[in-house]
Amino acid sequence: MQSNPTPADSEATSAAHGQQRNGAACGARAVRLVPFSPAHFPLLMSWFSTEAEAVQWAGPTVTVPLDEHQLVAMLDESRSDPPARLCWMAEHNEALVGHAQLGFDWRNGVARLSRVAVAPFARGRGLAKPMLTQVVDAAFRDTQIQRVELNVYPFNEPALRTYRALGFVQEGVRRASALVGAERWDTVHMGLLRSEWRPA
Repeated sequence: MQSNPTPADSEATSAAHGQQRNGAACGARAVRLVPFSPAHFPLLMSWFSTEAEAVQWAGPTVTVPLDEHQLVAMLDESRSDPPARLCWMAEHNEALVGHAQLGFDWRNGVARLSRVAVAPFARGRGLAKPMLTQVVDAAFRDTQIQRVELNVYPFNEPALRTYRALGFVQEGVRRASALVGAERWDTVHMGLLRSEWRPA
């Protein structure tokens, strides 16, 4: 499930940093966020075998094949103060089943949900929504964040359904905005305001 075709789009507050360190349980589905680390690199890279798969996850600026250098650069953004990015893996029944990131525009109070993926073996099991509920919660936990936004490709129907179920509203379409091989893909832009968020 891709959420930001331009890789811009890691805890906004001390509370958010606490969640990144300790993880967060998610109700009945028992999906837990754990901090993304170099130990996860091989697994995450194994989920994307083609350029199209990698671009759906990380946007058209990603280099294929995905390598550790690119993932280290993502982690490095979490070390600033305040962090420019937060990165998580999602765990379910002791297996790593997903990945998601938040990028921060602190000046404007905007968080960008990006680089969302569910492991190939875990797709179709309803894990994306509880995973992303926690990620959006982490964004709005900081009172400075007033908006969460994302981009998604219009053919990615499972992602669109999940984002709509979370309350995201389609705000526009950037036509032919991503070049993937010989194809041009449209990009759907979606947003969610703090006043619209209904945490689980």
